[in-house]
Amino acid sequence: MQFFLFPTGGLAPGTEAERKLSGTRYDGPNWDASYRVAEAIVTPEHISLDWIEHGVRYHLLAHSKDGGLTYQGHYGMFRPEEQWTIKLTRYTAVDGSAVLMAAWYEKDRGNEGSSMFELKPVRGEARR
Repeated sequence: MQFFLFPTGGLAPGTEAERKLSGTRYDGPNWDASYRVAEAIVTPEHISLDWIEHGVRYHLLAHSKDGGLTYQGHYGMFRPEEQWTIKLTRYTAVDGSAVLMAAWYEKDRGNEGSSMFELKPVRGEARR
């Protein structure tokens, strides 16, 4: 089985179905720490994503100005925090699966790093 990922972008709003996805978050630099992504909604305009890390739910909300290739936003425990920023690049497969490469920065703590989200469609959840 071959799996191809393509940078996503340049799509007209409304041409891509909004999908509910779930999957795994991996933290760099060795991609060894992993956390469950409980739910993600990915559209060309925005990403809303929840993951569970050490028993705590985190929420990410990011918006795109280029049709769904890159996103910028905030994340935090339970709700996005203004001081915690994230930049993401989305790669999408033909089956609706997606990989999000992320760079994050916590201004208040000085922490920064990278993460990768591997997401797969939840069966029967594609919608417009």
